[in-house]
Amino acid sequence: MRIRTEISSKYINDMDFEVAKIADALAHPVRVGLVRYLSEKNNGRGVDNVTCNKDLVELFDYSQSTISQHVKILKEAGLFLTEQHDKFTHYELNYDLLQKFAATVGSLNGS
Repeated sequence: MRIRTEISSKYINDMDFEVAKIADALAHPVRVGLVRYLSEKNNGRGVDNVTCNKDLVELFDYSQSTISQHVKILKEAGLFLTEQHDKFTHYELNYDLLQKFAATVGSLNGS
């Protein structure tokens, strides 16, 4: 399916493209769980709240390559922010984008 990048309808706006990308990224229960985990883990945003790929593999009991593929999709959607420390990649949830997504989805109730 081709998505037109030019907006030709009063029912489609720029944020709708971002919402669709995020919704697609959240279309797997493991990725929803990863977002939920980072939301709880990184809420304090301190040094003790650092999350690495190895932490996710241990917690979710999937292979490293499977977790990496899920994380890649979440990063491409903009939901996971990364920071490299030596040989480890640390993950943080993009709260601003998640809040915009939730607000846009919440506006779909027709009110």
